[in-house]
Amino acid sequence: MRQHLTITAVFIFSLLLMPSAAFCDPPPGYYDSVDTTNPQTIRQTLHEVIDDHQRFPYSSGSTDTWNILEAADEDPNDSGKILDVYKNESYTKFGGGNGPYNREHSWPRSLGFPDDGYQNYPFTDCHHLFLCNVAYNSDRGSRAFDYCASGYERTTLANNGQGGGSGVYPGNSNWRSSSDGAYGSWETWIGRRGDIARAQFYMDVRYEGGTHGGTGVSEPDLILTDDRALIAASSTGDNLSVAYMGLISVLYQWHLEDPVDDVERARNDVVYSYQGNRNPFIDHPEWVAIVTAVGVPSATPAMVMLHQNFPNPFNPTTTIVFDVVQPRRVTLAIYTVTGRKVVTLVDAAMSAGQHEVQWDGKDQDGNEMRSGNYFYRLIDGDTTISRKLLLLK
Repeated sequence: MRQHLTITAVFIFSLLLMPSAAFCDPPPGYYDSVDTTNPQTIRQTLHEVIDDHQRFPYSSGSTDTWNILEAADEDPNDSGKILDVYKNESYTKFGGGNGPYNREHSWPRSLGFPDDGYQNYPFTDCHHLFLCNVAYNSDRGSRAFDYCASGYERTTLANNGQGGGSGVYPGNSNWRSSSDGAYGSWETWIGRRGDIARAQFYMDVRYEGGTHGGTGVSEPDLILTDDRALIAASSTGDNLSVAYMGLISVLYQWHLEDPVDDVERARNDVVYSYQGNRNPFIDHPEWVAIVTAVGVPSATPAMVMLHQNFPNPFNPTTTIVFDVVQPRRVTLAIYTVTGRKVVTLVDAAMSAGQHEVQWDGKDQDGNEMRSGNYFYRLIDGDTTISRKLLLLK
């Protein structure tokens, strides 16, 4: 049985006082036992590395999730404040209780672990908890993560070099829709969607059912899916043995759209200093493709995918790759940031498999487009995926 990492208050304080250069690297040997041969081996060996973490209470008079999150989500520009996940607003730390921000369960607690008992590990797992504006947390609710081409806009503030602006989809805003299934959809803004995605992949691998190796308590099997019919809350209010969240194909895209940055790496270090386990998809973002089977060659892709164009930025030509799961008509088009269609690259029946197409930086009439950001959007049946590219002359 693996032993829990015991962290003293002195060690935690010392770690948080280290200069930023000390962050970002996992301890030597931490991932030595991970086998990346295929999705099954990496999932199993990663789970063995990150499971059985130290649990802290949700709220208490001693160290709890408020303490951990106020350190993990600290505003990089002001140690007396936090930067919330959805609105990107900087708030003065208040230590818990009633204030302008609360704790967001990015994997909704209602979808698998609603009972905040002392043995409930996912409820208080700070790798998926984020400090969040109270109203925005309520807006998100238990909605699945998906693109929302229409709906309610929840803007961000300009802080730490990101956010701000409104009125353009997707822009720097969060978007909320209530039209997709029982729980609707929530699109996290571009500056934090990768953080949210990697938190979900962590939860999927960390919680595989069975029992905690240190305490022997039962743990749920948390599974990411694209099947909305599986995403449901407990009807009794008790914890579920198996629970679902999604959408996995969208989360993979978000992982690509918003790469890991130093703020996210520092956050991983802070949570690790308390819980004794890390989010491996922050340390090794390339492992997401293997776990989701995206990186495994296959005649038939596991899910609809729209990959990042290459090169990016580009001039004069770039290549766009997309995966089709079953034969059907698909469309792929380029749009300006204001939503005006520039050119349709694909509008035809496609076979299952991986396809690629080039864009030469021109509109439908052959006119060269100006330098700037554009979006390319794939529509495959009920699946719509958008990504950003940069034409730089």
